[in-house]
Amino acid sequence: MIRWTAYKIRPEEFLENEVVDNTLIIEGKRIHRVRILGEVKKVSETSILMFELEGGVIVKDFEKKGKDIKEKDLIDVIGRVSQFEGSPYISLELYKIRNENRDKWRELRDLEIEITRKYMEDEGEKSPKDYSEGDKEDLISEEMFEDVYREEGDIKDMVLKIIKDRESVGYEELLKIVKIDEYELDKILEELLEEGYIYEPKAGIYKAVQ
Repeated sequence: MIRWTAYKIRPEEFLENEVVDNTLIIEGKRIHRVRILGEVKKVSETSILMFELEGGVIVKDFEKKGKDIKEKDLIDVIGRVSQFEGSPYISLELYKIRNENRDKWRELRDLEIEITRKYMEDEGEKSPKDYSEGDKEDLISEEMFEDVYREEGDIKDMVLKIIKDRESVGYEELLKIVKIDEYELDKILEELLEEGYIYEPKAGIYKAVQ
């Protein structure tokens, strides 16, 4: 099953735009997952763990993954767009605390949003598609790539080698092959982009610089 893209947005965009059927409508396009960088203003815990980010964005942590999150932490959140009794919130999937170099992270996020916004696609009300018969060949190829690259000592080198060998590779493919969490992969991709080894011709698609 292919997951929706987690689009990077500003906290205020989550609050200022309409949520319909668990999709956030931005510039007329409906998206299911978001990634938001924001400072924690309030933490509360009842049957669920809940965080309020700057501006009033609510993040609900049903699995209580974020017990180490405290007020004033700058956190990078990936989650599904959800709504309860007319009040929108983010259902937490992954997070990373970004307290070091906070200004740098904010500056980088603003730049990422500016660059990737034009690639945002309208996901509508459809569901993520199951793999078709043709996709099964890709899955077999991914298993082969995993065997080939498993012996590589440096994950960053492994990611770069996969991108070079495949010429063009999607984010979800990389996650499946490398088997690391999204934040670790994001960090590696950001470094490779900054160092000029790869570029992103379209949001979530990576190619090696020749």
